[in-house]
Amino acid sequence: MDERMRPVVVLAIAFVCGATVPRCASADGPFLPSASGDRRFYVSGIIGDSFTTIASGGLNTAGGGPVANTGAAASDLFTAGGALGTATDRPSGELRVEVEGLGRGTLTGRTDSVFTPEQYAVRATDSWTVMANIWREYAVSERLGVYGGGGIGAGGYRIAVDDLIVTGAGTASVFAWQVGTGVTWRITPQATLDLGYRYLDLGVASTPLALANGAPAGNYTSALSASEWLLSVRIYEPLAILRR
Repeated sequence: MDERMRPVVVLAIAFVCGATVPRCASADGPFLPSASGDRRFYVSGIIGDSFTTIASGGLNTAGGGPVANTGAAASDLFTAGGALGTATDRPSGELRVEVEGLGRGTLTGRTDSVFTPEQYAVRATDSWTVMANIWREYAVSERLGVYGGGGIGAGGYRIAVDDLIVTGAGTASVFAWQVGTGVTWRITPQATLDLGYRYLDLGVASTPLALANGAPAGNYTSALSASEWLLSVRIYEPLAILRR
């Protein structure tokens, strides 16, 4: 995918309104799905930590010839958001389909510049992703489960770089994908605690570089990826709970 394009990712999830699963619906136990193919709507609140890295690239032309930008900047970023989805009961667990939105904190760091010993001061803010995910969960016991899966979608961030000779700033909008795994613990038939790991990739974005007088000075590419630990609470049929 051309990094200069702003990808448009259409995320559509059709939620089928079926009968609400009874509160203790399973002959296998009160915390296990009924294995009947019933579908339940859920909402999730998510918080966590993202170890996020921006690997630099592109060419700096201000030093008399094109020189490749190198190095990487990394930070631990607070992450928060939520998800809406449906869970379909299977004989050994659940199949979950959801739309997830997350925002992340500010990444600051330094990467290598042609003007040694100066480095680029790198700042990435307003990082976000919207993903369409599929997760397959398997029940280990009445309460404990394990799952795996992944998703695709879109993401973006604002980036600014400055090595005291050239600067660049812009907004990145990129294709995003992730894979992950995790464990779940059913607190009640309507509430589940989820601890998951994700590897997230936001592709490559390009930011023009310029001298102080506005003359072009090449470009700075940024490849953003993250290893994330996320803790979420998933509430099934929240509207039914509120009506009680």
